[in-house]
Amino acid sequence: MTSFDPLRDLHPPRLPVSFASFGWAEALVAFGLGLLLALLLFELVRPAFVRRTGFDLEAELARLAGLPPAERMLGQLRLLRRFDAPLPEESRAHLYRAGEAPPDLAPAVRAAARRGRHA
Repeated sequence: MTSFDPLRDLHPPRLPVSFASFGWAEALVAFGLGLLLALLLFELVRPAFVRRTGFDLEAELARLAGLPPAERMLGQLRLLRRFDAPLPEESRAHLYRAGEAPPDLAPAVRAAARRGRHA
C-alpha cells in the first residue's frame, strides 16, 4: 500500500532559492504592510470612538449676549445656520439698515433648537 503525499508529487519551485525562501527581508516587508493595514483600519474605525462634547445652547447664547450687537447677531446667525433654520422675515430688513441696533435672534435660535433640526 502506498501513502498519498501531494506535497511530494509537486514540482520544485522554478524560482531561485533566494526568492522561494522566507527570510528576514520578507518578514520586515510583511511587518511593514501589517502596520500600514493596521493604521488604515484604525483611521477607518476611529471616528466611531471619538467622544463628542455636548453643545450647551443656553451657554452659547449667554456668551453671545455679552458681545457687541453686530457680533452678537453674526453669532446668532451662525447658530441658525447650524440648526438649519431660516432667518426670520422681521429680522431680514435689519441686515441692511445702518445705524440701528440689530434685533436679538435668541428666540428664533431657541425655536429652531426645539424643532430638533441641529447638526
